[in-house]
Amino acid sequence: MANPSEPSYTNNMAENNPNIPEITPEEEAKLAKMAARRTSFKIHLAIFILSNAFLWVVWYFLFKDSEDITFLKAILFLLIVWLLAIILHYMIVYKWTKSYKEKELTSLKKMRLMQLREIENLKAEMAQTEENNSEDTSEEEDNEDRNSNFID
Repeated sequence: MANPSEPSYTNNMAENNPNIPEITPEEEAKLAKMAARRTSFKIHLAIFILSNAFLWVVWYFLFKDSEDITFLKAILFLLIVWLLAIILHYMIVYKWTKSYKEKELTSLKKMRLMQLREIENLKAEMAQTEENNSEDTSEEEDNEDRNSNFID
């Protein structure tokens, strides 16, 4: 949670501009979690770059002229595997931001809304059909009354 002594910059912005709504505590917690995940990715990326730079410098000064390429293969293997981990970490933090639970909940809400709309449409159609039927029966009764009056 945020320290009460620290200023809340988003809420200060909202106080200065009435068009910006204040951030709820739930939204602030979600944003804090997102910021922590993004910071974690940036630290991971920095460690990746520094570690690989160090390994390439070691290879250049110690093993460049060597006929044994085992160290080079190890560096390349480490680079490729770690790069895949970095790409996955990036995708998780920046691209796949919604959890699967939230996506499923959204899809279920949309499906339920469609079902409710369909039910309302069917009710409206039934009411229209009943109204048409009642008009038809009243017209038939009027016609029968006219025919019976004409015959008498």
